[in-house]
Amino acid sequence: MIKTVLIEDEFNALNTLTKLIQYTQKDIEIIATIDNVNDAIVFLKNNTPDLVFMDIELIGGTAFQILETLETINFKIIFTTAFDEFAIKAIKFDTVDYLLKPIDSDELSKCIERFRIGYEKEQHYLKVVDKVVELDKKEAQKTLLIKTTEEQHFLQVDEIIRCQSDGSYTTFHTKRKKIMSARNLKYYENILSEHTFVRIHQSHLINIKYIASVTTNTVVLTGGEKIPLASRKKSYLKQFLNQFQQIQNKK
Repeated sequence: MIKTVLIEDEFNALNTLTKLIQYTQKDIEIIATIDNVNDAIVFLKNNTPDLVFMDIELIGGTAFQILETLETINFKIIFTTAFDEFAIKAIKFDTVDYLLKPIDSDELSKCIERFRIGYEKEQHYLKVVDKVVELDKKEAQKTLLIKTTEEQHFLQVDEIIRCQSDGSYTTFHTKRKKIMSARNLKYYENILSEHTFVRIHQSHLINIKYIASVTTNTVVLTGGEKIPLASRKKSYLKQFLNQFQQIQNKK
């Protein structure tokens, strides 16, 4: 749910906005309604909403006074007002949109959709960050049991450079040898995704520690091998690598 705060001092305007949101936006949860500057400052200093609707002229001052008091603004803002002379000043803040009263249902929906697009991208990015942090904790000295048709092999996860699909089989590539397992690539993706492995193509799962460079459609490994990069995986791989590099730089 998208946690939302309504800051509005006009009862009728607040009532209308509340009903419009409740009736048309099922993924938005209104966690507070506030009608004055002081209470708004206190609430926003102690809570972290995702989205805030703000009337500009309020009891005790303006919305700009609230925002200028806060040390950080870690939420998106949709200003609501009957006067458009505030629009230029509103731009300096992290504003999603600017709605003129009386608020039209269609305009509100368009406005929230613009917010939602950015919000979903941000949530995806945060998930990538969390995953990279988690895998960094689990890094390295884990052992993976690989069963072939004839024997069993124990590999240190850190030694695995990449895994390649071969029908219902998977070939493991390490610095020392290749091993073909009787299990498919999806099986090992589920296990190795907890470590530094990313599926960059239908047929390829790679250890990002062995990436030398990334081109438009190819990942080049430290040994010189070129692995195809699926177009739909480019953005995810880029975010994954950036966050991994930031973590490594902090060590």
